Amino acid sequence: MKMYKPLWMLMVAVVTAFALAACGGGGGGGGSGGAASTTIEIASDGENLAYDKTAFTVPAGQTITLTFRNVSTAQQHNIVIVKGGEDVAARVDEEAINAGPPDFLPADRADIVAATKMLGPGASETITFTAPEPGTYVFICTYPAHYAGGMKGVMTVAP
Repeated sequence: MKMYKPLWMLMVAVVTAFALAACGGGGGGGGSGGAASTTIEIASDGENLAYDKTAFTVPAGQTITLTFRNVSTAQQHNIVIVKGGEDVAARVDEEAINAGPPDFLPADRADIVAATKMLGPGASETITFTAPEPGTYVFICTYPAHYAGGMKGVMTVAP
């Protein structure tokens, strides 16, 4: 009986070694993996007109998966990343307010990199987009008066 224990331990060691090798620990090898991607999670800041994260950086050209959670118990929020700074954000916000419910998003999305729909309290949405050219891009909530109240941040796209 005692002969089986060392053999069993050897088999466990061999299987573990193969499993670790299969997981890839080494660098360098030209694997056929897909394009790199980045995951970002942002939430509303409770009942404040703010996001819990007001800045993040992503690499240009990379696939971005962004999850926005509205943790408010009473307010609607979204996240809209605009193609530019405060001037573009102000224009998009005004157009969104004019567009009205349900999503407060302009029909012409030319100035928008990515956007979630308007989310009720406790809801979340995940969107995927490709990071644009290097630069800074403002993100806002387009529910009326939220951007004006300070619900904004900056996405920096690095080269």
